Amino acid sequence: MLRSNLVVFVALFLCCTALVSAGELDYTCRVSHVYRLQEIGTLETSPDSEMEKQMKRNSFSISRETGAIIGKSSNLDTSLAKSTLVIHRGSEENSFEAVADFGAFKSGTHPYQVIKIKEYQKGSEKPFVAMGDLEIVTGVCK
Repeated sequence: MLRSNLVVFVALFLCCTALVSAGELDYTCRVSHVYRLQEIGTLETSPDSEMEKQMKRNSFSISRETGAIIGKSSNLDTSLAKSTLVIHRGSEENSFEAVADFGAFKSGTHPYQVIKIKEYQKGSEKPFVAMGDLEIVTGVCK
């Protein structure tokens, strides 16, 4: 009897833990717009470009612990970054912020990518902005 109660307790505990942690360990995001910096200093979007269509079709995930971004939205993926860092974990008053450092390239550049999610915004969808090498990506995360 004691053994069966223990098994039931462990099973319930694991189920409850899975429910509580779903979404608490990462954000799932979808892209709304992709902007590119033009030579004349303006931001423009190309909704018909294949790259933008692909980014809008595929969601991606952001680890709340490490700031790593994974998913089919390859322009934001940080799997090749030298490091990722959560600058601020977000709260009811502040945004979640993370940066990826891609290291020095042979060309002499040293790219970084920054993402900011308005964690404090009411509701289940939180707007985000990601800024990288001459492009800005916006959308929402859950």
